[in-house]
Amino acid sequence: MLDSSPASAGTGDDAVSHDNAQRGFTLAEIMATLAIAAVTATMAVPMMNQLVTDNQRTTETNALISTLHAARSEAIVRNEQVTICPSNDAEQCTDSQWQNGWIFFVDTDHDRHIDANDKVLGTANGISHTTILSEDFEQFLVFRPNGQIMVDTTIENSGEMLLCDHRGAEFNQSLVLLVGGKPQLTVDKHPDAYTACQSA
Repeated sequence: MLDSSPASAGTGDDAVSHDNAQRGFTLAEIMATLAIAAVTATMAVPMMNQLVTDNQRTTETNALISTLHAARSEAIVRNEQVTICPSNDAEQCTDSQWQNGWIFFVDTDHDRHIDANDKVLGTANGISHTTILSEDFEQFLVFRPNGQIMVDTTIENSGEMLLCDHRGAEFNQSLVLLVGGKPQLTVDKHPDAYTACQSA
C-alpha cells in the first residue's frame, strides 16, 4: 500500500536551519559603536591639527632657509656682499618683521639699503603661520664674499633666528647661523629667551 503522507523534509546537509539566520544590530551595539567612533574622532582631530601646523611651519621655514642658501651662494659666486632684510613691499628694506616678507640683494656700497646700483636677487612674500624673531638679525643679515655671516660689527659673525607659532614656547625652533654661514635648524634650548613667541 502506497504511503500517501506528505514527503518529509530533507535531513542532514539538505536541512534548512533557522538558528543560523542573520540578526540585526541591537540598540546597545549601535550605541557602543557610536561611542567608540566619537572617542576616536576626538583623539584624531587634535593630532591632525598639530600635523597641519607642523607642515605649515616646515614649508615656511624651508622658504627662509632656501633664501639663506641662495644669498650665501650668490655672495660667493659674485664675490660681493649680499644682504637680506625684512620687507613688506618686496622693493625696499622696511622696519618690519621677518614674517611679513624679505628681500635679498647685492649690497654694492655695503649700506644695507637698496640703492640704484644694487641688484635685487630675490624676494619672498609674507608667511602666515610662523613668527620669526631675532635679536642678532633684527633688521638685516649679511653674507660676506667668502660666504661667512656678518652682523653689526666685524667681530660678530654668528647669530640665530627664532621660529614659533601659536602653540607656544615649547614648540620653538632655532635657526642658527654660525661663522661659516650655513643655517642649522635645532630645537630652541632657551624657550624663555624670546617671550614674544609665547603669545605668537
